[in-house]
Amino acid sequence: MGLACISCERTIDFVGNEGEAEEGMCISAVAFAGQSFVVFLNQAYPAGEAPSIRHIDPSSTTIMDDTDFADYQRNDYMVQTAISDAEVTAEVNGQQVYKLSFDTRSYAYMCNYVPQEGDHITVMARLGNQELSAETTVPPVPHIEVLKTEELNDNPHRSVGGLEYNTDSIMRLTCRISDSGGDHYYRLRVRSERSGFIKSIHNQGSVKVEVYYLMQDIYFSSDELFVDSRLTTNFGGWPAFFSDVFDNTLMKGSNYTFTVDSPKVPYNGKGLGLITSNAKEENPPLPPRVMVELQAISPELYYYLKSMQLYRVTASDAYAEPVQIYGNVEGGWGIFGALSYDRHFVEYGE
Repeated sequence: MGLACISCERTIDFVGNEGEAEEGMCISAVAFAGQSFVVFLNQAYPAGEAPSIRHIDPSSTTIMDDTDFADYQRNDYMVQTAISDAEVTAEVNGQQVYKLSFDTRSYAYMCNYVPQEGDHITVMARLGNQELSAETTVPPVPHIEVLKTEELNDNPHRSVGGLEYNTDSIMRLTCRISDSGGDHYYRLRVRSERSGFIKSIHNQGSVKVEVYYLMQDIYFSSDELFVDSRLTTNFGGWPAFFSDVFDNTLMKGSNYTFTVDSPKVPYNGKGLGLITSNAKEENPPLPPRVMVELQAISPELYYYLKSMQLYRVTASDAYAEPVQIYGNVEGGWGIFGALSYDRHFVEYGE
């Protein structure tokens, strides 16, 4: 990345003098290099009063492809908290200004601007007497190589953090990051995935073919690159002391080689299943494979992700010190960061 970023953390009182929650807005946005710019603007709530974020409407979920993530278009939180009548703009490199319009399907603000590496973006939102702003810079595209792959039939990670992997197969990948020096921040995603078809019998004997998609993002490595001594307990299947978010302290302008293990997604549907109504002809089956994606992330996104990981493993610990979630939004709450990525796919032999 090699970009200087000056920021600060602020603790904002969320409760008014008489115990009532103050009104406020929250910006949630990540500028992806090469993808359309999207900003989510929501009403801010105290953590204990926010609407549910767990429900996902299957009718608004689409299958993942090679260029995008699974599309979670609608849930309780977005429906109940989205702010649709604000004035939202994005200023790019101090020159061009884009006006974003609210999209009723995605509950987000959109425009025709596509971020590019090196762009400095300032987002501004205004509603009545409330004004929010945040800024970030899109990092340069990183570089990762997959040097070696091995399919192993003896999985040493069968049971980790409460997750049971009912497959012995894993993909062991030896990778190399090329770091260009300066201060860089990264996130490594290693995703095992596959898809298939379900034939269901409906009324009057009609047959409907549906596509399901299975994935899991948990991977394992003993390399010190992924060690975070603050993450003292397992969380969501991730082992203790493991973090997929890291800086370039260990590489500093040189190549860095490491090995990771990705358990194969079982075919029997035990995993994350996303159902669509697309026909078989429109979505050929996705063979079992592993996605390796190195993300170069902006400093503010790095600090936000690190604070979230620490919060998750300490939230249920009554003796742990409170964790301040990092945010860089002036005049409100939230996070605005940026990333670029280098992505590769490795297929299994079957």
